[in-house]
Amino acid sequence: MSVPIAPPLPASLPGRVRGGVVSRRRIHPRPAAELSQLTRYRGGTYSHTVDTIVFSDGTSARTDLIRLNPNIEAYSLDFAGLAPTTPSRYRAETWSAVPNVRARAVEAEVDWILRNSYPRLRPAELSRRVRAAGHQVGAANIAEHEAIAATQAAIWSLTNGLALDTRPLNVPNTIDETTPGAWAFEFDGEPQLGGYSLRATAQRPVEVSLQKSADGIAWEDVATSRLSIAAGRDHYSKTLGVGATVSNSGSGGTSRGYRHYRLVVDADQPAGVAIIDVQFWLHDSRNHRNADRVVALYEYLLAGARDARDRTVSPELDSSDAVVDGDTVGPFRLRVTDSAGLSVSGNHAIVDADGVEFSGPVGTGQEFYVRGASGSSATTITATVPGTADGFGGRVLTGVARDDVSGRLTPLALSVPTRLVIDFDVRWESQSGLRIR
Repeated sequence: MSVPIAPPLPASLPGRVRGGVVSRRRIHPRPAAELSQLTRYRGGTYSHTVDTIVFSDGTSARTDLIRLNPNIEAYSLDFAGLAPTTPSRYRAETWSAVPNVRARAVEAEVDWILRNSYPRLRPAELSRRVRAAGHQVGAANIAEHEAIAATQAAIWSLTNGLALDTRPLNVPNTIDETTPGAWAFEFDGEPQLGGYSLRATAQRPVEVSLQKSADGIAWEDVATSRLSIAAGRDHYSKTLGVGATVSNSGSGGTSRGYRHYRLVVDADQPAGVAIIDVQFWLHDSRNHRNADRVVALYEYLLAGARDARDRTVSPELDSSDAVVDGDTVGPFRLRVTDSAGLSVSGNHAIVDADGVEFSGPVGTGQEFYVRGASGSSATTITATVPGTADGFGGRVLTGVARDDVSGRLTPLALSVPTRLVIDFDVRWESQSGLRIR
């Protein structure tokens, strides 16, 4: 029994004339398994997978998987949408049913994110892929709540234009080297530093110390920050004591550091000392307003989504060179992202140029023919693009509230394996041409 998905995306496309050939297609995203009636209940407040993310404008939001009964997990497709306050029935739909217009142009990107993040991939495998892509996530794996937060943030960035705050707190905004023997750093905010590292070249042994300032004018030494630099070139690091850069405590017991820091060479003649590649780390090891692993996964997912957008191909059937030759019609060429399985209606068969039936998928641009044209004038060629974990299917199954007359309840992206089915209705009229409808 097929899943009720109405209307298909699209029900039909306007006819396209290509060298006298008119073509139409019908596209049907379908789940790999049957979906029964979906119901969304009010989310739990104390779920272990709830997290909070901070956007670049300073606002924040709570994130969690949206869980539909029976056993379907989903993400929100509209940040402005509302969660139902009572049990609500949802229906499986195509992308065209998503009410917020902004989301319509990013289906391929969202599809890739769903295929390549949690819960399709478990935390260990997801962490391995993020590390392999060059992102720093540390020795521990990405936690479930972090994976959900990063995935939801990536989707909202595409559908609502909300950017996650990814600015590193441990990287200064400006560096001032105009004062001999001093390197001043101004940060965005007032971070508490946990330590620093540097590369130094010195003609003679010197001492370097870290100073702090609230205004960049009055400076005082940071306790336990002094570092001995030997003659020559080498790499050095210094861990600061707990509370060494605390300026005062804010409301709720929160502590702040300083906006300005500087490294100072303790020598009468600072000439001959060069300090480069200065890096800082924070006292609590978090270098972003969001968790470091959330930021890393978010950036990984958006990079993959951009690549998917460039690689995803809208499926088409090229019949520009097709003719009727006895009981054979062709050649046809299927234009898809990768490959597709083909079937044909009636007593027809899909064959190659030598008349041999295809037993496997047909690659994009590969020629094929329909055999059995004698005595008939029409058939339907069906291309099935299977969904794989890291594929570029470009289609998303959505969930839309059935009884939401106002359209205010959040539309959902269902995290279920999906395959893409495209029907091409082919009609031929004579030996000189054919028509695809």
